[in-house]
Amino acid sequence: MKVDKRLQFSTLGFAQSTIWVLFLCCSLTISACGGNDDGLPQPAPEEPDNHPSQVETVMNELWETSCLLSDKSLRIANYNTIQSWADVCPSDNVFLKYIKTDDVTAVALEKSYTALKCYDMAFDKVLNALKTGLPAGASPRVWALYNMGIVVQTHKGNYAIDVYHRRGAELAPYIDFYAITHIHADHKWEPLAVIMSELGKPVLTNFTINGVNNSQYLSTVEKDYTIGEFKIHSFITHHNSSDLATLAITAFYVDGGGLKLLHSGDSNFIAEEFETMRDKEVDYYVFRYAVNSLTENNVLGKIVNPKVAVLSHILELGHKDIANSRWSLELGLDRAGRLNCRTVAMPFWGDYMSM
Repeated sequence: MKVDKRLQFSTLGFAQSTIWVLFLCCSLTISACGGNDDGLPQPAPEEPDNHPSQVETVMNELWETSCLLSDKSLRIANYNTIQSWADVCPSDNVFLKYIKTDDVTAVALEKSYTALKCYDMAFDKVLNALKTGLPAGASPRVWALYNMGIVVQTHKGNYAIDVYHRRGAELAPYIDFYAITHIHADHKWEPLAVIMSELGKPVLTNFTINGVNNSQYLSTVEKDYTIGEFKIHSFITHHNSSDLATLAITAFYVDGGGLKLLHSGDSNFIAEEFETMRDKEVDYYVFRYAVNSLTENNVLGKIVNPKVAVLSHILELGHKDIANSRWSLELGLDRAGRLNCRTVAMPFWGDYMSM
């Protein structure tokens, strides 16, 4: 079959004309939309989101209030919110994986589990305070980092006890020594201990840690140390869980930088083991929520009489549930109200206490 050449030409011409018209239309559309020097359209700039997230609001509101038990009414609403976040953050398949994972995965988990974001924000707050230093004339500060982990900041130096945090190693340049009360994972962070050792800074323990050269500061008996401006008296107690009653817990009494602090880790509160502290002045006594209710009072108010009793080991996310020592904020407040001390504090992550 033959095709008329004039028809071929006409069809081709029509197609070319159509393409040309479409090109002009597109060009006009691009010009009308505006663009950069290349003539390409630019997306409208996104408005920056300067509004704090809920977790930022809750944590900042919490940090603006006192952690003293006498001021608990100012914290109840935020405590309830934080507790609800913690209740949906499992230990085994979330928290215990989170603390060992890479930063990218950690950030993703923090977006899914708000309690983890609280945990990370608290670390930033403490680390930034150490980097900035105490304001001139400010009193020493005792920072609650997580679980029983504290960082003490003074004008004469800083130190940490029982720090357990996935970012704990970042503290090493800013602290003078790191004390660990016992071998349990929720009271130590080995990467911090290793870096401290590499920097030639003391790590005080009653057990060995791979990669840590601390023979001078390892003791399973009562012992005294002097590190810079700090005088440290350590003594041995034992764990407060009946199935762990033979596990040694080193309590540390640190005097220096204008502050006298006692930290007894997971101690069992057997009075005889605390006799060495009788009549000693104590500003802050940091101790755990006792497994056996109110055994804290075997020591508190009888042998140790601190200006402030500091209840800790609350809401430790690595413990499965209340039956396994994951004490809720509500239980913590109840226990705090029954302790033998006029002034009691129950700090949360990122709180600090100062005389």
